[in-house]
Amino acid sequence: LCKFSTQTTGFQGIEIMTISYQKCGLSDISLIQETGRATYKPYYHQMWDIGGVDWYMERCFGKEVLEIELGDPNIEYLIPRNEHGQVIGILKLLLQQSTPDNSISNALYLEKIYLMPEFFGKGVGQILMEQICKKAVKLGREAIWLTVMQCGPVKAYERAGFHQIGEVYWDFELLKPTSRKGLVMVKTLVAI
Repeated sequence: LCKFSTQTTGFQGIEIMTISYQKCGLSDISLIQETGRATYKPYYHQMWDIGGVDWYMERCFGKEVLEIELGDPNIEYLIPRNEHGQVIGILKLLLQQSTPDNSISNALYLEKIYLMPEFFGKGVGQILMEQICKKAVKLGREAIWLTVMQCGPVKAYERAGFHQIGEVYWDFELLKPTSRKGLVMVKTLVAI
């Protein structure tokens, strides 16, 4: 486990939160599947027609898919936990991936940042974003990019320093038409 401490300011003053990251391997497929489903379904189930969420969960977290991805040194799945060992969510990083428009080739792609329901809306996502930025800087990346549904947490990403550089359209048959439009957002990094 990779550990670090970070401080967040809460309503009652300074609160210390220690977050540990578990880098996942083949032996963690069940953990990735359970965490992926537990963090995705509460927020996004309404965006899919019947059967769509299960299809998407298999597409993202199916055993065969994960076996391939976990064998790729450019892909990392991370499970952040709090100081009590409680799973906070799941992250999926592509450590080197150009932006879709190829305007930045030396970038980290944050493909997934999903939080468990009990950590949503408490500033934990911002803490995770800060740590991902530090990781990207250590890797020598110039930027981090992600995609987000237009009806998703766009404002949260803007607060974290991301801005829109393009649009994306997901043509998944079972995804409701109102949920198919998304944004490509990027944050330029400054070496520390």
